[in-house]
Amino acid sequence: MKSLRFLAAEGFIQTGSVALGNLNCVSFNLYPLLFKACFLHEQAELLQALVRTWPLPDLIIQRLLGRSSDCELDLTSCTCRTCLHAVLTGLKDYVLSPPRTYAKRLHVVDLTALKDVEHQACPCQSTMGRWTRTQLLTQMCFETIEAMQASDLNPSALETSVNVLLNGFVTARNYDLVAQAFLLLRYCPLKVRFVSFRADSLALKQLFYVLRLAGPESMTKLEVVHNVPLEAPHLEVLLSRVKFPKLQSLTLPAGALDVRRLGADDDDLLATIGGLLAQLGNLTELYVGFSTLTGHLRRLLYPLNTPLKCLELANCCLNRVDMTYLANSLHSEALVHLDLSGHDVFGTFSVSFHKLLSRCAATLTTLILEECDIEDEHLTTFTNALAPCQALEELKLLGNPLGAVALRRLFSTLTTGFPKLRYIEVPAPRECYSEDVAYPLEEAVLLDYNRDLFQQTRGQLLGILERAGRGGVEVCTPLQGAYDPDINETSNELGVSMLKSLNSVVGNLIGTLTDVDARRSQGQRGDENSS
Repeated sequence: MKSLRFLAAEGFIQTGSVALGNLNCVSFNLYPLLFKACFLHEQAELLQALVRTWPLPDLIIQRLLGRSSDCELDLTSCTCRTCLHAVLTGLKDYVLSPPRTYAKRLHVVDLTALKDVEHQACPCQSTMGRWTRTQLLTQMCFETIEAMQASDLNPSALETSVNVLLNGFVTARNYDLVAQAFLLLRYCPLKVRFVSFRADSLALKQLFYVLRLAGPESMTKLEVVHNVPLEAPHLEVLLSRVKFPKLQSLTLPAGALDVRRLGADDDDLLATIGGLLAQLGNLTELYVGFSTLTGHLRRLLYPLNTPLKCLELANCCLNRVDMTYLANSLHSEALVHLDLSGHDVFGTFSVSFHKLLSRCAATLTTLILEECDIEDEHLTTFTNALAPCQALEELKLLGNPLGAVALRRLFSTLTTGFPKLRYIEVPAPRECYSEDVAYPLEEAVLLDYNRDLFQQTRGQLLGILERAGRGGVEVCTPLQGAYDPDINETSNELGVSMLKSLNSVVGNLIGTLTDVDARRSQGQRGDENSS
């Protein structure tokens, strides 16, 4: 539904050049309506003019593009390249232009509510992801500083200061630009602040340097992923030397806390890191997937005084001791998001897993159990363990060898309760693959399944939901993984970085083999000479 005010705003923006000419006659309290209408209809030129003459003290995307009484559409997932380019260019124009109808009052621009999604609804069908937004905004800072060197600069530019809040994304490809922009931040009226920071394909020296420049005191989320060679000793140094007083969420790259790499002198390193994490008083989310923590989970989590709400322990090779600790820890009663993928939850620690779910039942909304070797014979035990979790909203079970009958039973159970459930990821039924395949499925056989049987089973599952009045629940089977906008945007760079790492490993291996072969040849020649 749209209010008459919003319909009038839509009519105004569609007059093109007339709207641009009459913008100075528009009341300041109508600017938010016009902003959303321009975004909805991709009126980039007028959108840029609106930002250039913005009369309000803040420009907050959540308020402007989110649901409202004037327009129920939520446009925060509309990361239209044309519109966002217009907004960021308009910010530069705002700084450099003299005040017009209204005085310059803008102090805060908050872009953090923008959500990147797979399917873009805007007319141009072209998105501007987090990496590109970071690149463009830092480029606008440079252009603003360069323009301020002109002799005819308007004096108001020197008195303007606008904090621009952004979810930043830095890789090797935009590192230099971002680092230089932060070095010159004191001279630029556009003060970029990273509320969340994602780093990929960076050397450790680059990571530490850009983190210090970017202002860690304002960060609430830090993601260090994929091709950043961060390990436990480096993490200790990072947390010791860089302070994150507002940090709520921390993601570490695969293998960062691998206990197998720790020497005899590093016995207490995980406990030390746990103590440093405890100093992050606001930390409630920890993602440490693919770090081998066998028998050491307590050392890492016990020092924390604030219970974690989100915990990812996928493929961490946990044992019974780890799960017993987790099920009895203070974190168990606060968990909202739990990922235990890659663990044989019923074969290794069924009792502890059942207790863990019972303790977090009141809070748990997302449960991820991918490749946990959950079979048909485990279904009754699984549904009994799941029964208390009536607040559950998302359930992800990809990669488990469940048959069609078991999946139908599971869906029947889910429809008898779980009133908040809205999203389920299910595996392709076991019968869709040949009898000799082994789980977890290798990539070579993952997509080699009986599609007709799969569609038949999927239709039956959807029918169960429909008959129970739960047709709004989304059911997916993303066999190649869920869509990740950040990986999608930087996949070429990620691929090059992975190839370089592989080449380095292969090069080192060849060098080692060459050395061994040379030593062997020398030894053989020595034997021949001695004889």
